[in-house]
Amino acid sequence: MAKKREMMKCKKCSVPLEGFGYKWIAKPLFGILPSKKKKGLCNKCEDKK
Repeated sequence: MAKKREMMKCKKCSVPLEGFGYKWIAKPLFGILPSKKKKGLCNKCEDKK
């Protein structure tokens, strides 16, 4: 049986960073993008401490 690939999510807030939830909800409605500074985080969480 093939192993199912997990969708990438922000490590802090668990918002989707790929797939349907990202493409149709997170990005256009909330302006959430993958962080350019830290892999695995969204742009909203990259500056939070």
